[in-house]
Amino acid sequence: MELSKRTFLKASGATTVAALAGCLGDDDDDGRTFWAGWWDEDHLEDFRPEFESELEEETGQEWELTEYQYDDLQSNVLTGGNTGTPDLLEGVLEHPGDYVAADAIEPLTDHVQDFDHFDGYLDAAIDAFEFQGELWGLPLAGGNGRALVYRTDILAEYGYEDGPPEDLDELVELAGEINANEDMNGLHLTTEHGEVRATQEFLSHVYQRTGNIYEYDGDEWVLQATADDFEIVLDTLYYNLFHGDEPMADDDYRGAGWETNDEGYSMGDHAMIHCGPWIQQDADSSDEQAEVIEENTGIAELPVIDGGERATYMEVSPVMINAHTDDLDASLEALELFTSPEMMQRFEDADPATNAPTHDSLEVEHDLEAFETFEDAFENGVAPAQIQWGEVRTPMYDAIEEVIYDETDPATAAEELEAALSEADVQLEA
Repeated sequence: MELSKRTFLKASGATTVAALAGCLGDDDDDGRTFWAGWWDEDHLEDFRPEFESELEEETGQEWELTEYQYDDLQSNVLTGGNTGTPDLLEGVLEHPGDYVAADAIEPLTDHVQDFDHFDGYLDAAIDAFEFQGELWGLPLAGGNGRALVYRTDILAEYGYEDGPPEDLDELVELAGEINANEDMNGLHLTTEHGEVRATQEFLSHVYQRTGNIYEYDGDEWVLQATADDFEIVLDTLYYNLFHGDEPMADDDYRGAGWETNDEGYSMGDHAMIHCGPWIQQDADSSDEQAEVIEENTGIAELPVIDGGERATYMEVSPVMINAHTDDLDASLEALELFTSPEMMQRFEDADPATNAPTHDSLEVEHDLEAFETFEDAFENGVAPAQIQWGEVRTPMYDAIEEVIYDETDPATAAEELEAALSEADVQLEA
């Protein structure tokens, strides 16, 4: 069977994909490239060729628009971005810090001040990418705060007609009861080692106790979260997910990735998940999934952990320029076109997800009233500190993995995590 490029890119490991990316760059020296995590999505079927045509007309050059999973995209940029490929790139909120430390992205401060639409961005959306005295990315049209997606019909059977409990301990008890009595997980979390969603879900509850886990003291980033903060999250959520008197999910779901989380929910495998507004796209997959999403789904802000207050991981994606691009002028023209209000509105209109707008000219329509909650969550969101995240994510993955497989108790895993994050080299050198 011949694999499409998209299938191959998604199935391959980072090393193989990086090698392929290098080959692509060598074969297309005269063209420009724009990498993102969503170019092949069905909802962009019409937007993509229209944008590509306008982009090539605007810049006078050919462009290749390529989709990668985010972990592969980041690995490729860090290992091969100095070849000049890609010219333009999108990513997740934690990526700019790692890229700046590697001298991989272009500071945009002096380049974008003259963009006609620059003054219209919301302060929070720009602040997320402004550090070291420079601006390193412009935001996509929509952002969101991570929320709890839940089955209204299932929770109603357990007496929660008005939505899930706001207290995390109570939600854990409810999820355990559902898991014990229904043919589905009460709660599912992403726990795959190396999957960025795993750390985003973990941090959402840590932020409830600490705000940002690192704070800048004027000279350097200093860890604010303690072993106690990590322990209560690892114990309450991740240990109880698969262990304890009433586990919330089946053991077979340990180490599951985001696809199992999102698609599993719409397929009826989970009663509750952490997710963002993109979950609405699953309604297009089948009649059964449409019924779950459109008729039996509610959205609530995340339940609050003991000792915490309302908070969640805030998501707003940066669009950046490779510091090694062979044509900075063309890359800037592409950035200006893609982030223009007209183009961003078309991008948002093509996407059935419901995001909080990041620019004052944008309008977002809610197909489902429940999805307005993602905007509420955005207002309570915490943007990750502008640090090098590479050495921070790995010990988080390790702590989660050791707890869900019952290799280390939550208290010990939390102490080891605090020690690792205290010693991690998180400072940016740019």
